[in-house]
Amino acid sequence: MHRHAVKAALLAQAILCTANAAATETGASPHAGVPPPRAEARLIVTPAAGTDIAALRAELDRAGAQQNIRFDTLRQLATGGWLVEVRDADGARATPDAAEMTRVVRELARRPALAAVEPDRMLTHAFTPNDEFYPQQPAYFRANFGTNTAGAWHYSTGTGVNVAVIDSGITPHTDLAGNVLGGYDFISDSDSARDGDGRDADPNDEGDWHAAGECANAPDLDKNSSWHGTFVAGAIAARTSNGKGVAGMAHGAKIVPVRALGRCGGALSDIAEAIVWASGGSVAGVPANANPAKVINLSISGPGSCSATLQDAIDTAVGNGAVVVAAAGNAGVDVANYTPANCDDVVAVAAMVASGNFPLLSNYGEKIDVTAPATLIATMNSGPTTQTTETYSSRSGTSTAAAQVSALAAMILAQGAYSPLQVENLMKYNGTLVLDCIFDEVNSCGWGVIDALHTLRAVSVGYDGNAVATPLPSLFTRPTFFENTANYYIPPGAGRSSPTTVWGQYGKSASAATIVKFKLGVRGTGTINPREFRIRLQSASSAAFKTLHDHGPAFAFTQTVDVSSGPADGLWYLHVDNGGDANNIYVDSWSLTFPSGGGPL
Repeated sequence: MHRHAVKAALLAQAILCTANAAATETGASPHAGVPPPRAEARLIVTPAAGTDIAALRAELDRAGAQQNIRFDTLRQLATGGWLVEVRDADGARATPDAAEMTRVVRELARRPALAAVEPDRMLTHAFTPNDEFYPQQPAYFRANFGTNTAGAWHYSTGTGVNVAVIDSGITPHTDLAGNVLGGYDFISDSDSARDGDGRDADPNDEGDWHAAGECANAPDLDKNSSWHGTFVAGAIAARTSNGKGVAGMAHGAKIVPVRALGRCGGALSDIAEAIVWASGGSVAGVPANANPAKVINLSISGPGSCSATLQDAIDTAVGNGAVVVAAAGNAGVDVANYTPANCDDVVAVAAMVASGNFPLLSNYGEKIDVTAPATLIATMNSGPTTQTTETYSSRSGTSTAAAQVSALAAMILAQGAYSPLQVENLMKYNGTLVLDCIFDEVNSCGWGVIDALHTLRAVSVGYDGNAVATPLPSLFTRPTFFENTANYYIPPGAGRSSPTTVWGQYGKSASAATIVKFKLGVRGTGTINPREFRIRLQSASSAAFKTLHDHGPAFAFTQTVDVSSGPADGLWYLHVDNGGDANNIYVDSWSLTFPSGGGPL
């Protein structure tokens, strides 16, 4: 089937359109003294319209008999679904593995008496990183044309997966400390490498600056060092919730820095061998890679066709089980004329701006697989030529987009042993379709913008991406409760905002009424005047504050406010102004509770 025809079918059937599930209370074990089963051994089944409990029970009995297991109904939930426990045929507690539960869910989902089936999972509280620049990374918490990563962090952060960044090398940065493994410098020309010895085991970025006339590919330009590899590494796996800097999208993953770009760029021969080595392949004269990568990021682009050498290297990497992600390039032309994104078996990535428009800078075309946000803030060095101090910078382009796709690939692989093709398909089939470009042969953005939440939710129920036209076996209810329990100090005579990330709403709140709970804490001794404090609620999508308590008693309260004017997904802030001189005031915690009437997505 032609790719655009497949995409039309996906759109028409609303295939693979899921949302994250709220954490569900599992309840007490019905057997005293026996530990409760794993959450994965319980399911939430929602009867189809007109199916009463007797009919549901009969359907579960028939399904259980066919699979030689038993389904015990524990209780009906307030949402209308039933909590069901999987047991062995003799009634003993079952301990199914992930594959067995996937089979059980799929078998139940085929039955017309059931409208929805989903695992009962244990989730943690809503995660809002405390990194300084997290509020400036809106792609993470934006559902439309963002990566929608905030909810996906409940399922995976890429832990246990190595991502090779074949780039300009890496600079020391405290926001990458602990997330960087040993890599290699593959630049064979000492003049390009600037380290005096060509290839070696030190991937330190020596700077890729050059003066006008030094490089044939940029003869009339002076160019400062880009520190490009450091930026890409931070976009993928910067340390997160460490109180500084940025949040890495796959912050549980590890970076393997592979230096292949120096002064004037990188030689095709060096890049090809770097790809082979990064995946665990053998390169003559180079020690074996102690940290083989399952994801290889190529934020590299140049005009021309895919060479046989480069294709052979990519084939080797894919054969070794590595997902190869390539930036489309920033020339605003058909990607068919830019490599390595035009090679076979790579995930070719275009860039898209926040409004959903296809930017002029991004290459496009039929060979694009997926799209990701064009702009991100990440780790950098402030030296114009040689390294000086660490810093952060915002950049735009397909390199940034590719880094986010590599991060999502790592998040998928942390959840299971998927093939490179399965990882690619999971990202394609669970993205956000963009009608302005997916059917346009000139400005194609592939299968649309990646959606980490949808993708990881699909992975969580065992969808492997092998079948295009098979819907996911369940629908998922919206999460309703979001909380920030971190302490935020409110200095005297000043104010401060505490953020909470809302995700999985996909649009406005189901109702205008939202509950805000707030607790003001006092550290140490002393008295304070509660009438000196002003408390306001603000959404990141709106500059307007909603006043909750204005110079009134506000140490603990519950209040209903109208938040229906803007998107629900994104950052929400509780802002507290301390109008007095008390220096021992903190925001202990606050939460948003959305109505549950929105139902499944």
